[in-house]
Amino acid sequence: MKLPVDLWYPVLESQEVRRRPIGVERLGQQLVFWRDHAGRVHAHPDRCPHLGASLSGGKIEGDCLVCPFHGFEFNQEGHCVHIPAHGRSGKIPGGMALETFPLTEVHGFIWLWLGPIRECYPEVPFFPVLESRWRYGSIKAEWPVHYTRAIENQLDVAHLPFVHRSTIGAGGRTFIDGPYVETDEHSIRVWVSNLHDPDRPSQSQQALRKASSGKDPGLHFIFPGVWLLNISPRIKNLVAFVPINERRTLYYVRTYHRIHPRWLGKPFEWLMGLSNRFILEQDRQVVVTQRPMNSGEADHDRLIGADRAISQFRRIHQDLLARGVDSGDAGVVTE
Repeated sequence: MKLPVDLWYPVLESQEVRRRPIGVERLGQQLVFWRDHAGRVHAHPDRCPHLGASLSGGKIEGDCLVCPFHGFEFNQEGHCVHIPAHGRSGKIPGGMALETFPLTEVHGFIWLWLGPIRECYPEVPFFPVLESRWRYGSIKAEWPVHYTRAIENQLDVAHLPFVHRSTIGAGGRTFIDGPYVETDEHSIRVWVSNLHDPDRPSQSQQALRKASSGKDPGLHFIFPGVWLLNISPRIKNLVAFVPINERRTLYYVRTYHRIHPRWLGKPFEWLMGLSNRFILEQDRQVVVTQRPMNSGEADHDRLIGADRAISQFRRIHQDLLARGVDSGDAGVVTE
């Protein structure tokens, strides 16, 4: 699976990894995640180097991951520290080790560094506005689509009155004033107004830039895969896009809120979870029909002015791919 490297990818929510191994497919690889006694998370390919058994079917003993097939024990660094058939004092063959992946745990997510090992890593990409005094409810959904189409759907400002005409697109506001889009090498910020057709062209980019000055963007995307919808000063929706493989993408959808009184928070999160599931299903029914599945191969797509954010996503994504690509084989990075 071709993915930009030298980036932190959200791969799991923290609550999903406890004191037992969990096997998942992420970033085109079968991986096993587990926690040691101190609560630190570790990740390796989900394959014992002995005879290829799935390590996620094993258990945790002390600070070791134990293979279910022959009891081989691997420590946090992936080194084999015990082969029962050889005894505690027996020799361990060279190369009997697991690859380990750099991880960090922050904002309620586990993030995996895809790229060469470093002495010092950059900060995890996240939204400063969400870093304090927010509560959130979370849902997840898996789609049979390439992650590029999933992300572009959330940057598409023109589909609402058609795909979501019974929900967030109700009212028939089909005219797009803008969008005005700002970018840097790792993020996209979007300001837009959806209006009833005023029978005039969209405002100029200069006018839109002036109108957006001092205002938070309605949409904000940070590579490789976190997106924020600014619903109101007290309510935000976040999506973390997790590439599973070339044909499947996992959504983690959170509603961040400052609802008072506090006892209303859980009912509100439940209602927003229902709403988000319904709206996502409206999107899914259309996005699964897009061809080709990978928008990076969509040479015949003909973008329009309303697609400025999508156009910028494709440009930045291609720039990131050009710098380095993960081949989908554990630990292999090609230039």
